[in-house]
Amino acid sequence: MLIFLLYNLVLVLLSPLAVLVLLWRLLANGKSRKGFTEQMGCIAGRKLRGTAPRIWLHAVSVGETVAAKPIWEALLAALPGWELFHSTTTDTGQAQAQRMVGDRGQTVYFPFDFLPGVWLSLRAVRPQLVVLVETELWPNFLAVAKMLGCRVMLANGIISDRSLRGAARFSFLYRWMLSNIDCFCMQSQEDADRIIRLGADPDRVTVVGNTKFDQVLTEVPLGEQVTLRNALGLKRDEPTVVAGSTHPGEEEIVLQAFRQLKTAQPKIRLIIAPRATDRAQAVEELAVAHGFAVARRSKLATVPPPPDAVIILDTIGELARAYALCGVAFVGGSLAPIGGHNLLEPLGLGKAVLFGPHMHKTRDITNIVLDAGVGYQVADADELAARWIELMSTPRLRRKIAEQAKGVFAQHSGAAVRCAVIARKLLEVSGTIGLESEVHSPESEVPSPES
Repeated sequence: MLIFLLYNLVLVLLSPLAVLVLLWRLLANGKSRKGFTEQMGCIAGRKLRGTAPRIWLHAVSVGETVAAKPIWEALLAALPGWELFHSTTTDTGQAQAQRMVGDRGQTVYFPFDFLPGVWLSLRAVRPQLVVLVETELWPNFLAVAKMLGCRVMLANGIISDRSLRGAARFSFLYRWMLSNIDCFCMQSQEDADRIIRLGADPDRVTVVGNTKFDQVLTEVPLGEQVTLRNALGLKRDEPTVVAGSTHPGEEEIVLQAFRQLKTAQPKIRLIIAPRATDRAQAVEELAVAHGFAVARRSKLATVPPPPDAVIILDTIGELARAYALCGVAFVGGSLAPIGGHNLLEPLGLGKAVLFGPHMHKTRDITNIVLDAGVGYQVADADELAARWIELMSTPRLRRKIAEQAKGVFAQHSGAAVRCAVIARKLLEVSGTIGLESEVHSPESEVPSPES
């Protein structure tokens, strides 16, 4: 209780500055009034009309929201008749949640961690189960959730190097905060060890694996591939490589490597998908400076692509399907010091995956990919070109990697159902629900991540 009081005393002292920051966000960043009012704890009454027991699941932004989808789908299957409240912090995350949840639940903004707003939000929603995705830990939210009798779990839990360093400076706060969580479903043994070091009760910690293995597209129908290939102006006999989720500085390396690949294989085509689509103009100018013809996906409906053009994928939601068209994929955020993006999207489609040395945000998946021999780390343009040339000229090796990738997914999928099984047991033990009904996907059908 003392830590709770001290934390809120600090927030009160900082409140004048916080008010200025919030006003700046509202005015300068164009934050919607709906988002702002919900973050202050005021949730529209129309979202609260149902009487079913509720799950409050929180994922901060787009990536976490995508990873959360198999979790809440498994929870709704395990708890038929329950209602989902899906919160996010960012506008982009909210838009993604609305697209994914649709009419299967409600989407709201997560409250600022000021006691009045947190209390108003949780009292309004009254969830029986709170699920926090990855590392979304907020002291007041956790404390109030426990005061109101909610069961609380951390799902797809991960503790990054940065989080670990930051938590070490406030170990007393973390120990108290983690004491308000009933169970921790962690991605890996390393994450489990780290959360225990930060103060989690070891008896509440379980390694379930990474739910990103459960939400990856593993097949794109041939008709969709043909439609997309035609829309991008790619001929059937033109082999293709994709550079996805690239950041400033990486396109330069990709284009240098592609020049070498093009010399070795003149028919090869390149699709570049910048992580931020509003950088498409800058990427186009860079490609032109390297001597390539360029076509932007957003303009192809009205402007036919030049022959042999580098395609810039400046649209939302097409990258996963674009990977289906390629022989080998490069995933960005890895040559630039960003921390890496989703290697599983191309891998799920059986594509060999290349990436740079900066993969600290996805270290567990990176290790799985390297250990299985289905991906390769490259340091610069020459190494990227060499791997592209090797793999694109060796179909037998690509087929072998595709088969190995299936084995990787078979071994590591099922984390979302394991989370749902644990959540249901938690609710049964607490008396929130009875013991009469079963999870639709029995635990016995889902191997543990260590098996």
